[in-house]
Amino acid sequence: MKIYILYSIISSILLYMSGCGESSVTGSDDVSIIKNTEFSIIEKTPGTNTLTVTGTVKNTGKSKITPIWYIEGDFYSDNTYTFKLGGDSYQFNYSLAKGETTQWTLNFSSSQYNESDYPDFSVKNLRAYYK
Repeated sequence: MKIYILYSIISSILLYMSGCGESSVTGSDDVSIIKNTEFSIIEKTPGTNTLTVTGTVKNTGKSKITPIWYIEGDFYSDNTYTFKLGGDSYQFNYSLAKGETTQWTLNFSSSQYNESDYPDFSVKNLRAYYK
């Protein structure tokens, strides 16, 4: 019985930890796309260990976007969009009414790449969605 309890505790911890940091999963078909959103990129910042993009999203629809909702985007080495580095997502814990705009930030960092090698990185495939 003690082994079963210990196994259950360890399994629960592992399941919880596997859900942490899932923000790097992008492009899933298993989401509900939020239509009538307009994205703008304000700033792209290449860093030594992280690529950062900041922008805005506007609700151009007729109804409120309710929490919890997300935006995501894919990072590319440059504006030819032929070499994808990866992606990131951002979670919103508040609603966005018709006509409202809010700011977001996406970050990309990977042990696979030296981010400083991509000073001209680009971002595309921005979308808003519900999980």
